[in-house]
Amino acid sequence: MWAILPGLTMPPEDFADLAALLPGEARVLDAYQVPLTAPSAQARDWFQAQGDWGELALIGHSAGGMAALEWWLTFPDEVSRVVLLDPTDPWEKVQQPLPGTLGHRAVRRLLKVAGSWPWLARRLGRLGRRTFWRLFTRDPDQLDRATVDRVWGGSAGLIAVWDQCFDRFRQEVRVRQLLAAREKDGGRPAPPVLAVHSSQAEPYHVPLAHRLGATVADFPGDHLFPTRQPAATAALIERWTTET
Repeated sequence: MWAILPGLTMPPEDFADLAALLPGEARVLDAYQVPLTAPSAQARDWFQAQGDWGELALIGHSAGGMAALEWWLTFPDEVSRVVLLDPTDPWEKVQQPLPGTLGHRAVRRLLKVAGSWPWLARRLGRLGRRTFWRLFTRDPDQLDRATVDRVWGGSAGLIAVWDQCFDRFRQEVRVRQLLAAREKDGGRPAPPVLAVHSSQAEPYHVPLAHRLGATVADFPGDHLFPTRQPAATAALIERWTTET
């Protein structure tokens, strides 16, 4: 089974086409039920509750790449292969605001209040989704308005996005610690790893890929290529799978 861990803020509908095109069964994490940035055991339990997964392979996009790495490094014996699609850099040198700070708590309260007015929550949700989409492409959003309203049209969805934007820095710390511990112990053999870099993104994954001994591939597209070009993405993954 392919377990797909989507990019930050992205609902499972964004990866439905990719899941349908992959060889074999594929399931997409609903990060609005289980936070993408939570310790990997939570996502693992969620997938287990969906039924037996047989041979397990992980696909992580963007921040989902960190979730995939944390899962593999925490439960190495159950992961057969890992695909990282434009993964976040666990060593990114940016200011890292942590959950619980004054700014985080203040905006969280405002989002909770906004959620009590459905019309306002829907407007905020649509604005947030449109802003996120336009960061990477000018093409029309592939999600219909009903889906956008269902996912982000209330306080729960808005707060989930806000919390995970902060929690991802804690996740990166956990991944760095797990990678350091693995290397200190001599590094048990890694499963086959594919790191795919979009042509419009910074090559954050390259140092990470080298440390993992990953196969590196370039993809002619923007950061949202797994959801905007699912057929080509699935074909790339399938070719790599048959070669490794």
